[in-house]
Amino acid sequence: MTHFRLSILLALVLLLFAGGCSKQPRSTADIPVVFSHRYSIAVMPFSQPTDTGSLITGQLPADQGIIPADQLILLDADLEQKLLSQKKDRVISFHKTQPPLSAQGTSFHTASQPEALPGWVSLGKKTGKDFILVPMVINWHDREGSKAGVTEPAEVHIEFYLIRTDTGTIYNHAAFEERQVGLTSNLLSMGEFVKRKGAWVSARELAGEGMDAMLKKMGLASSYAK
Repeated sequence: MTHFRLSILLALVLLLFAGGCSKQPRSTADIPVVFSHRYSIAVMPFSQPTDTGSLITGQLPADQGIIPADQLILLDADLEQKLLSQKKDRVISFHKTQPPLSAQGTSFHTASQPEALPGWVSLGKKTGKDFILVPMVINWHDREGSKAGVTEPAEVHIEFYLIRTDTGTIYNHAAFEERQVGLTSNLLSMGEFVKRKGAWVSARELAGEGMDAMLKKMGLASSYAK
């Protein structure tokens, strides 16, 4: 039985590699999006909204996990490294200004609609850049265990907002939400299993994968300069 299962897994791996070797995009969704390098971008620090008034869109999860402050700083560093590792032909700056509604506490907790966009727009205008990129952690649960085995896997939900400063509108929005599952629980996760070398990743590592995916989706995965 063990030999049979290994044979199935090997066949699935070969199919994955065969699909990955295709040079032609399978659909329009596979064609890279390009965001013009003429536009300058101010990158805001990661923040975590814990009340409705601090959201730009959407809603908070009922069992929201809170990210430690030191992890937010590490995510800032990870995002900066990813952006600056690209070809340098775009004006980009990194800011440490706190979210505009962070000092409001829970005064907006019962609001029916998110209210943070005007505050971000006001902050964006002060940067002098064409756009601001606002990264947010919506939910954060780090793994409980090690790379070899866990009692609880990592789970993250992060979102990027690209806001145009002159119009005060959301130009683009991307979200990444994932809870790592074991291969035996879901064979559809074979691709991620191979990429992660069979290890249980940390929430930070999972967030890094999400950043890569969202930057690519938003056309921000190339052409940056400080």
